[in-house]
Amino acid sequence: MTAYPTATAVAGAPIPLEPAPPAPAPAPAPPAPSGVPLPTTGEVSGMLTRLSDAGIGYKEKADLVENGITQHEGHELDSELRKDYRDGELPYNFDVINVVQTGEGQGLANVTISGPKMPAPQTVPLQLVDQGRWVLSHDSATQLMQILAAH
Repeated sequence: MTAYPTATAVAGAPIPLEPAPPAPAPAPAPPAPSGVPLPTTGEVSGMLTRLSDAGIGYKEKADLVENGITQHEGHELDSELRKDYRDGELPYNFDVINVVQTGEGQGLANVTISGPKMPAPQTVPLQLVDQGRWVLSHDSATQLMQILAAH
């Protein structure tokens, strides 16, 4: 049996003191990067090809983009890709030049994009983020869709 400190009551009889409440648990830390090896150039190319495939709906692509794809963004993406398909602009080709680590849980892929109706190939840096597996950063996904929509 645990002995608790006591206090003396006014009448002289001891009164047990309540033990101090336990300290609150510390706030959970954000998930640490998983340490997954950087993706290969082929894996990044496959990710970008899947993201730009008009035959795959945005809900099936959400796992390719940091924090997913919102419904609004997804409907715009699907609509733009269907238009590109009808206009003969697909498929896009993604030649991933290299993939390099830029920080803890961050990477960069330099990618040359070409397509049937693009006047010239365009090379862009795209950010990757480790979320237990490598995905395209939300900003880079937005940048990529703007580039594709411009052609």
